[in-house]
Amino acid sequence: MAKRVAVIGGATGAAAKRLVEVLLADPEWTVVGLCRNPPPQASDTPRERLSYLACDLTNPASSRAALARVPQATHLFYTARMPFSDATAGVEDVPGNRAMLENLLDGAEASAPSLEHVHLVEGTKWYGMQIGKMRSPHREDDPRHMPPNFYYDQQDLLSARAEGKRWTWSASRPGFLYDFAPERPRNLVPLIGAWAGMCAELGTPLDFPGKPVCFDVLMEATDASQLARGLKWMATAPTARNQAFNATDGSLFRWSGLWPKIARLYGLECGMPRPLRLGEWMADKEPVWDAIVKRHKLVVRPMAAAVTWGFGDFLWGLEHDVVSSMTKSRLAGFNDTVDTEAQILTHLQRYREARLLP
Repeated sequence: MAKRVAVIGGATGAAAKRLVEVLLADPEWTVVGLCRNPPPQASDTPRERLSYLACDLTNPASSRAALARVPQATHLFYTARMPFSDATAGVEDVPGNRAMLENLLDGAEASAPSLEHVHLVEGTKWYGMQIGKMRSPHREDDPRHMPPNFYYDQQDLLSARAEGKRWTWSASRPGFLYDFAPERPRNLVPLIGAWAGMCAELGTPLDFPGKPVCFDVLMEATDASQLARGLKWMATAPTARNQAFNATDGSLFRWSGLWPKIARLYGLECGMPRPLRLGEWMADKEPVWDAIVKRHKLVVRPMAAAVTWGFGDFLWGLEHDVVSSMTKSRLAGFNDTVDTEAQILTHLQRYREARLLP
């Protein structure tokens, strides 16, 4: 019998998909996902241990009603986020993001007397990655930057609400999240694959379409399954209570080191940095994408469903190292590590085998 009941707010989002898998792999867990539009349940998932409930986290009444149906909840994972754009210079909706978390907490505290732990997924933007050069490596106790930053408001809310309660909290700060996730075009894997496909179709070398300095800075990322394992650990380990942890693969890379490997995978000449505004430069490339789909017999879908070019402008426009220290989590007991370069190449191959990328 499952001893722990996880409620995941934002259960179809980027951070939650693999969390569901990791929790269900442990027979001690039952999972209830909250989302606006519950997905059809796959035939290979244990129906008695996984269910979805329709819930609008921006609506207090909807949140309370959903949580009222899970009075046995022991763990709450908040993985949701208000819609945002990479073109907003990192300023996201503070009141809206804070309110969604508050609605979920209100519902849980009203209906789940056995609640043990609440986990909040944050991100590297906690350190001001979106603003410019940061102290490196980023450590969890680094000073905050000038607000606004909705992560600050959410964590302050969460820690304040936990005072004097029987439940504890934790927060994770992943880097760029990547995965085999065909439903998520804002993802560095299809960004790389679609760009390589464009270069191959147009007969150009695999140039790096970002800023020259970005080609050589130190980078990190977070595989979605790595994050999921970290979330489970943070939600259950006594050493992780009431604090935040960086949550990256634990390995570093430079685009200049990864780029030749990508070029070899696609049979292309490795090019040079040529900064482009991809959001603008690729605006007229739908016919090229259609030709790629036809030539490689890919699953037919519009280019915007496959890749978010504007995300490339943000990712490849950085001019500073993005490195988070994993020392705190290592000392506390989480030692999983992923080879980011190898994992990106593995995911690219999965996309190709699924006929989603050339």
